[in-house]
Amino acid sequence: MKISWKTSAAGIAVILAAVIGINQFRVNTHAAEAMRYRDVSALAYYRYGVSPSSIVLDLRDVGPESSAARTIGGLVDFAENLSDREFDEVVLVWRGEARFILGGDDFREMGRTASYQNPVYTIRTLPEKLRRPDGSRAFSVWTGGMIGVLGAQMDDVNDFAGQWYLDDAIAGR
Repeated sequence: MKISWKTSAAGIAVILAAVIGINQFRVNTHAAEAMRYRDVSALAYYRYGVSPSSIVLDLRDVGPESSAARTIGGLVDFAENLSDREFDEVVLVWRGEARFILGGDDFREMGRTASYQNPVYTIRTLPEKLRRPDGSRAFSVWTGGMIGVLGAQMDDVNDFAGQWYLDDAIAGR
């Protein structure tokens, strides 16, 4: 039995529509909700479209009204929206280019504690949990006196935002 090209094309279209629909309803709606009032356009999807153990948060555009704290707060809200689910990793992307990877356990913990944890603590400790796409540690874990550690962590937050999206958004890339 020979399968016609029309049957093949229809089958591929059905599969593609199913993948897009699953990504939209299972992941992207949560990102849209988290970024709704933050002047941020983002897409969220399963990595490669079909890997449910890894999700991607792809920032597509960040408006002038959105500060780094508001945008990172959107990441925290996204984690809270998905806190009942388990992932191996969350890939943080700017316009299709992977910049950082957050472990799934850290993402889930951030989401589970979002309702009662001090948001400044959550944001300032986030960079030390990140890896680069090659697996290397993105930022240091700071120890020492409170003032010095807080200052270094906040510098890392600013560096994180710049490397993730802000530097490119300001430059128009």
